[in-house]
Amino acid sequence: MIWLPIVGNYADIDVYASILAYENLLNQRGKPAQNYIPVAPNYSVPPDLRIPELEHKTFDFNPTADQVIILDISKPELIYKFANDEQILEVIDHPGYEEYWQEHIGKRAIIEPIGAVATSIFEWWGECWDYSKISPEIAKLLLSAILDNTLNFNADITTVRDHEAAVKLAEMLHTTVADFANWYFLAVGKTITQNLKSSITKDIKQIKISATSSEITFAQLTLWDAKGLSSKISEIRQIMNTISSNYLISVISISEKQNYILTSSSELSEYFAQLLHLKHQANWLVSNQLYLRKEIIAKLLSD
Repeated sequence: MIWLPIVGNYADIDVYASILAYENLLNQRGKPAQNYIPVAPNYSVPPDLRIPELEHKTFDFNPTADQVIILDISKPELIYKFANDEQILEVIDHPGYEEYWQEHIGKRAIIEPIGAVATSIFEWWGECWDYSKISPEIAKLLLSAILDNTLNFNADITTVRDHEAAVKLAEMLHTTVADFANWYFLAVGKTITQNLKSSITKDIKQIKISATSSEITFAQLTLWDAKGLSSKISEIRQIMNTISSNYLISVISISEKQNYILTSSSELSEYFAQLLHLKHQANWLVSNQLYLRKEIIAKLLSD
């Protein structure tokens, strides 16, 4: 059996779509595979996209016969909770730990600069199988993951491959990328505004700031138009204060091409204002450039 587990503490659209798509591809090709999704996906998987009947909650891994494929994460200590080097069939991710995995598992590590892991899975489907055998439900997930992870192609990590995959998927769904993006991000925004606390708490990471050696809780929300959250600053702060006394939350507003950032202290505000060249606007720090969390983390680590 080939297992495709969620190994982090939450499931976003890229890992959710990639796992379900790759599992489906392997099974169609006669290679028994099963996902392990023990947590409900976060706000980036709105209800109309989720496929709960395909989510498996049990991980019956046989260490002598089974293998794992790890998608959209390559942090070694998380992966080693599930399998050792010999049991890892593939690690497919964005850059981060490529040198480590090249040393440990060689060509089984497919870690490359690309906007979405879902793009890699879609390409692989066409290379080794048949695009026509992708179901509409899986195609919607893959297209959504590409749009989300590239911030509608506005993130610096976006590649030509992401654009091309999105166009092909939209054609398969008899729509356009623009029309589907409009539907997807509005659905995500609705999910966030209706379930603000859940949306925040299911998309957080603990990050250490190299310059100060302090650890912060880093939350992120991505939606089409963030104006509706401007009146919810007190609620957002209250939610974040229940999680950590040292935090940053980045609210990405795609239509405006702006990031809105809140921090737990004036010291953190000044630090991030300088790091990201932000300006003060009412209670927010604002950037005229869209930043994925992974891009901000990269700047933190290099500071």
